Amino acid sequence: MNLNLEHLAAQPDRDRRQADPIGAILTRLHDDPTIADLIALRESKPDLCDAAVRAEAHRDAYGWSASQADVDSLARIALLTIAGAHAMIVSIFPASSIDDVDAKVSLQPTREWLANWQGSGDFVRGRIALAAFNPGQATVPPRTEMSLRESALYPWPPEGFDLAAEIDRLATRQIYTREQFEVLAAFAGEGLDMQSALEKARDYFSAADRLLKDAMRLGPMAHQTRLAAEGALIAAYLSCGQIAVWPARRGTRDRDAKLAMQALVNGRATTADPLHMQAAIRHGTTFTSQVSLVEPRLFADGRLGEWVGNV
Repeated sequence: MNLNLEHLAAQPDRDRRQADPIGAILTRLHDDPTIADLIALRESKPDLCDAAVRAEAHRDAYGWSASQADVDSLARIALLTIAGAHAMIVSIFPASSIDDVDAKVSLQPTREWLANWQGSGDFVRGRIALAAFNPGQATVPPRTEMSLRESALYPWPPEGFDLAAEIDRLATRQIYTREQFEVLAAFAGEGLDMQSALEKARDYFSAADRLLKDAMRLGPMAHQTRLAAEGALIAAYLSCGQIAVWPARRGTRDRDAKLAMQALVNGRATTADPLHMQAAIRHGTTFTSQVSLVEPRLFADGRLGEWVGNV
């Protein structure tokens, strides 16, 4: 799979889409999106396998960058933020194909990770990560069944999505050039307008609730209204995901926005919102837990308050 990152340092608009993949999706919605806009968002799901590869490649590059003295700390933070954003995309969008299921399962924590967390006394983090990448009860076509006529010497079953193999195919863990790292560092320093993302999340949640209520009336537009409600809900959780994975800059209202986002998501715990969406946000906040250690002068502690609900 080709990550296609070569234009990062060349085009400003493309730069922002690379560094903020969630924002690139949400730009499809105007300040006052129509029903058609929300339906289009619901039905134009990105390639989740590609997003999973990008999430893992950026996380791996973050680990590699720790031993590189010439990689700026802000660029390292950007790598972790981009990894988290792609993971949010995989988690929040619903699965509608076997490839989507494979993508979600590929980002679930391994037995080793679960054992490490439990060994340190953290019995909740693993459950949250498993819930965040649970493909749910989606109706997807089954894999091809093995036939007794197949060659016993040919590899079987046919290969599906293999995240580890995709990462191994990358030429190097350094997925950006030195010049591109400078661009990433600038983005990390610029940060995200969290207050704007928070307001949009509130608007999208309100729209989702209103549209879902209308869809329950089973009128002639019920199906389209239901799709629009699902699109609004996806947009709301993507907006919260942005706030979750971007670090809180000191001297700004970022931390206030993160706490308000947490309260907003806590308020959804009593709704019928899909569990994987709610768990995604809780999981997303773990991506910024290390940021204050990497650059404490610029970024505040990423820990938040108590979460509501038993994931």
